Amino acid sequence: MEQKRKPPTLFWPEINDRIDAEALVRRAVGICIFIAAMGITLSLLYKYQVIDIPMAKDAWGSALIYGVLAYFISEHSKAAGWMALIVYLGDRVYTIKYTGVGGLAIAVIFTCSFIACIRALDYLKKNPTDKPEQENIPKAS
Repeated sequence: MEQKRKPPTLFWPEINDRIDAEALVRRAVGICIFIAAMGITLSLLYKYQVIDIPMAKDAWGSALIYGVLAYFISEHSKAAGWMALIVYLGDRVYTIKYTGVGGLAIAVIFTCSFIACIRALDYLKKNPTDKPEQENIPKAS
């Protein structure tokens, strides 16, 4: 009998197998790409004087950082997962004086996603692809 997969929780998802772990890694990669795209967009909007936020002129730098982190997270680098979490929290602390508590819900979701990514990368390291997982081992008849 095949068990139904429970939908992953947003804040503290369970990691039961490689499928769950890979999904969490992809979520973190997507967040990094999203942040990089927003940085490029803000930088271009400032350059063409659509917005007047002086901080946005250097947003391309963080876009580059998040792009590199997205690549290394997709390659299953646990160090890149930690760096993404640290850089993201540093960005939030740095920009809080400009944004106030605006975006706090998104910040909590992104932070939890980066933590879940680190947990997933740890799971993937402990359970490499050449090692059969517990649920894939056939039962003796």
